[in-house]
Amino acid sequence: MGGTDLMDENVARHRISIRGKKWWWCLFSWIVDTSIHNAWQLDKKSGGDITQLVFRRETATTYLRTFGTAPRGPGRMAVSKSSVSCNRVADGLRYDRLDHLITSTLEKKRRSCAEEGCSSSVRTMCKKGNVGLCVDCFELLHTQ
Repeated sequence: MGGTDLMDENVARHRISIRGKKWWWCLFSWIVDTSIHNAWQLDKKSGGDITQLVFRRETATTYLRTFGTAPRGPGRMAVSKSSVSCNRVADGLRYDRLDHLITSTLEKKRRSCAEEGCSSSVRTMCKKGNVGLCVDCFELLHTQ
């Protein structure tokens, strides 16, 4: 077996298998597979003795740690760092009394009300604060 046959065998052993409808996806995944294989071969020639699977896993975890973002968790948003009253909206923005308007959310999904103690699910929001608010809690949130 020549070098090309060995490369094809090694690439096929741990191939990226994502099905898609785009015609170019198989070419893209093959390029990524061969690039990882070539990097693994260079690592082996420079004295590395790890398997291709371990090399692929280390490469993936390195890229995920460097460029990955943590998924947004379920539930309400965290408390704003600049809020003394422990609310999701910063106090400077809440109490400035400028341009706070109730608008309906353009999404079909409901939002939870930002006022503490209110557990309603609404389709209205404060346009400036970009948080969900029910009509009853709108005045409470914007007054001290």
